[in-house]
Amino acid sequence: MQDHAVTRRQFLRYASALAAASVSAQLMGGALNVAQADDPMEQESRAILDEGLNWVTKDSAERVCARIARGGFNVFIPCVWHGRGTIWPSKLAPWDSHNARAQGFDPLGNLLQTAERYHIEVHPWFTVSLRQREFFQEFYDSGTPAERFDVHRESFREFMYSLIFEVAATYPVRGINLDFVSAGGICDSPWCVEDYRRQTGRNLLVDRQIRRVPGWDMKELIAWQAAAVTDLVKRISVSCRRANPNIVISMSGDPVHPLLRIEGHDSAKWADDGLIDVLYNMHYEPTPDFGVLKAIQAAMKRPEAMVVGIGNYEEATASSPVRSREPAHLAALIRTTRNIQQGNGVAIYLYSMLNDAQIETLRADVFTSAATPRWIRAPRLPQPHGLKVLP
Repeated sequence: MQDHAVTRRQFLRYASALAAASVSAQLMGGALNVAQADDPMEQESRAILDEGLNWVTKDSAERVCARIARGGFNVFIPCVWHGRGTIWPSKLAPWDSHNARAQGFDPLGNLLQTAERYHIEVHPWFTVSLRQREFFQEFYDSGTPAERFDVHRESFREFMYSLIFEVAATYPVRGINLDFVSAGGICDSPWCVEDYRRQTGRNLLVDRQIRRVPGWDMKELIAWQAAAVTDLVKRISVSCRRANPNIVISMSGDPVHPLLRIEGHDSAKWADDGLIDVLYNMHYEPTPDFGVLKAIQAAMKRPEAMVVGIGNYEEATASSPVRSREPAHLAALIRTTRNIQQGNGVAIYLYSMLNDAQIETLRADVFTSAATPRWIRAPRLPQPHGLKVLP
């Protein structure tokens, strides 16, 4: 396989070219901050996520935008990096291995042009540490958690925030969505063992084994994981906002999941600290525990950041396959999440399960009135001390 490693010098060279492109991205304008009293159109962000490649041709982009616009959605979150390569012509990485490159065609650029005609914002989605291809082998080894890049390697963190910056600076995107923002497990490679010893003075292999001992709080292990992941989030946040101060940075996750906590995921704190604007707390079950979700939100310094992301499908069971959720049930879930959200709208996963019956019900029920996206962004903070970002 061709070597796609990118040197630090290349990072800086590409960044210099992208800095000029970022000016045009800023001039394209940003999303609304708050509703205006004299604006006759309803203001609510209505997002739908697409983890597939349903939009990568001219015809399919047109179809996707037409369908979601008819359903009442005004924000499209397409996955442009699923750990396999890019869905745009990148200077830093190869094309997605699941998408045959069309000669001279830019799927993301075309989607943005198409979505603009339908008044839909596009927020490209990145699965940050997920790896689904044998490439960039300098960013992981046999001790790295399965199908992940090693977040503890600064070289990977530089690569990933540079990749996301490339999109934020080159395209007039209104937002960036981050997913798989964690270590994915506990690394046990010699490289990680030494890094852990250097930072904590402890033995990673021992701590990895005794983490299940009752009463051990794992504070050193959790802090080590969180430090690496938080550094990556900071780099992405600072660089994307440098490319476009109006950009909306969202994250999909579960801020209290115990396994994610061990993996360094701390999305509620990142929202409270202003590193992300919107936290999509993803719960696809038929009846989420909204009492628990409201308690999580109430404990946040920025409760307006949290949006409950719901599913529009039912999981497979022994007697039935995965199937689209009943439209009336989906509408009821949207009404409930709408009562919880405090300014950043609603979010639905997944586009591939959005059937025509759901579209017509949403159009006639919860999304009867057209709406323009509304966002409550985090205060823009000064660059963190000592953080290296692209010039």
